Amino acid sequence: MTFVLNAAASGCMLVFMALLAWRGLSQLGWLPAARRLGRPADPVRAGAEASARELALWAVLAVALEWGFIAFGWAAAGRGEPFLEWFWQRFTTAGDAEHYLYLAQYGYARAGDQVNCIVFYPLYPLAIRVVGLFTGDFALAAVLISQSCWAAAAAALRRLAGRLVPSRQSARCAALALVLFPFSFFSMGIFTESLFLLLTVLALDAVVCGRWRAAGVAGFLAALCRTQGVLLVLAAAFAWLAACPTAAEKRRQWRGALWCLAPLAGYGLYLWLNRLYCGSAGAFLYYQSIAPWYQHAQWVGRTIGQQWQMIQDYPGLARFIYWPQMILYFAAMALLLAGLAGGAPVPLLLYGGAYIGASYLSSWLISGSRYTFGCAPLYLMLPYLPRRWMRWAVLALEGAALALYVTYYMQGQAIM
Repeated sequence: MTFVLNAAASGCMLVFMALLAWRGLSQLGWLPAARRLGRPADPVRAGAEASARELALWAVLAVALEWGFIAFGWAAAGRGEPFLEWFWQRFTTAGDAEHYLYLAQYGYARAGDQVNCIVFYPLYPLAIRVVGLFTGDFALAAVLISQSCWAAAAAALRRLAGRLVPSRQSARCAALALVLFPFSFFSMGIFTESLFLLLTVLALDAVVCGRWRAAGVAGFLAALCRTQGVLLVLAAAFAWLAACPTAAEKRRQWRGALWCLAPLAGYGLYLWLNRLYCGSAGAFLYYQSIAPWYQHAQWVGRTIGQQWQMIQDYPGLARFIYWPQMILYFAAMALLLAGLAGGAPVPLLLYGGAYIGASYLSSWLISGSRYTFGCAPLYLMLPYLPRRWMRWAVLALEGAALALYVTYYMQGQAIM
């Protein structure tokens, strides 16, 4: 079974990469028999744009639904602690929360036990420190940042979906897919997911509209938030090439090309911080490879095959960690392939495929479900499913799984 899963996971990724390369090169006119596609509208107007009032409603709905599911999970878990007390315990002390709060208070260390915190990117702790100056409590600041960014991310994704599809119902399905993702409760605590989602959605929105400066700024910040943020350069670079098909247009729009490379600058700044504090631009790789993370890169097929082995070795953790992240990999690839077949924009597919691939390169994957939650293009693939019942089935499965896993989380289970 390990070999079968390895082959299936590898096959999905390789087929997706090959088909996407064919479509992308065709769109750029770089294949001999390719039909050059027309320049996309700027901005994109597909006919399902949302009003400011609807966007505000999506922001409120995103937060309200998460609070509702969390309250349901607390009640179903049967904990003896008061709801708000247990919420605070679970969402401000679990996972890497202590590391982010340490960085917000003290910054990166040059020596000692906390020097390994260099593996965490600087933007989220910096934001916590700034907001904490007003709240007087770093944990409260971190929660407020996460929940505010979550609300804004839901509204931004609804706006972007409206630019891509002509049906308001389909655009709302995409936004609802984000809100109901089975591990979307991570948006409510001290995790980077909300901030990263907001930045990546804003970057992708600017990319599809040809607003290169906005795409560069959002991409630069995203690359200072999570490793996967640097992958936005792929989406931006392709969109710029597609929007400037001739040499004359490329010369006129050369500043846009520089803005498209801004995610690389953000990543470069993070590497410079590694060198400044630890003496080496690749210090984070060393600290990721030792206790407590033990991470190194390996091909996604091997990672998925390894998940099956972990299911056999650790059956008590299987339903909380290993089954979900293995299933989500194949679900993500299925959505990306559906988007590819349905005509989803190449920049979104490029970033989505690269994001999933990079997330599943981890040799000791225990947060794959949370990582998948941060892949914004997945939700935008929902409108490209060929049948309406498929979209509703996905949403129903998401809602049921969210209720289940938020209950597990509120029980105190090892969901990371």
